[in-house]
Amino acid sequence: MFYLDTDVILAYNYETEVQHWRAINLIKDIEGGKFYTSPFAIVELYCTVSRDINNICIQVKHLRKQKEEIKVKTVVEYVIRSLNLTVCSDGVANEEIEWLGVKVFSKYFDAIKLAPKVKLRTGDLLHVAYAWQLKNEGKIGYLVSLDDDFQERNEVIENETGIKLLPNNLQ
Repeated sequence: MFYLDTDVILAYNYETEVQHWRAINLIKDIEGGKFYTSPFAIVELYCTVSRDINNICIQVKHLRKQKEEIKVKTVVEYVIRSLNLTVCSDGVANEEIEWLGVKVFSKYFDAIKLAPKVKLRTGDLLHVAYAWQLKNEGKIGYLVSLDDDFQERNEVIENETGIKLLPNNLQ
């Protein structure tokens, strides 16, 4: 069972992505596994697709005359369905940062706890936090990303969360 980072999802679906064939080969190598992603990845998909929607829709004739919102939603739905992705729930849990006296969304709290050790960019760290939740629920064992930053932090991610990184160079 695998958590897919946004870069894998996009590269798998779009031939124009630089790492398209790398993503195709990665997914082929783990075919038959269950794929998860997060609401954060869905936000990233909406943002990325929104910025490039006109180039994407050139290839899909029936979308050309639709409103932007419908185009983007249709493309994001397609991308999710193409990999049969299960999107984990955010839940409503909040954690308190005591010294600030403020409650924050639990994934942010998890990311705050991981940040000093894992040392990834914000978006990447949020992917680790979501994957960690899924790992604790017994749903995944691996995080799949084409991002070299993950590979460089592989050992510390596994030590802190128990999540293994699937090598991004499987063939």
